[in-house]
Amino acid sequence: MLYRGIEYSVVQGIVRHHWKWAATVSGTKISGYGSTRDEAIGNAEKAIERAIQKQRSGSAASES
Repeated sequence: MLYRGIEYSVVQGIVRHHWKWAATVSGTKISGYGSTRDEAIGNAEKAIERAIQKQRSGSAASES
């Protein structure tokens, strides 16, 4: 799957109602889970958004 240019994956876990997601943003691996596939997708996209914001604020601070 793709969100804001970042590829991520969502897979169903062994346990019922357990969906896992994983992504890599600028070399940093992030992962998590959700109770449903839609929840896992939402969680992944929120985490990607946070990672992008953190990356932008970090690069802005280093440029100052």
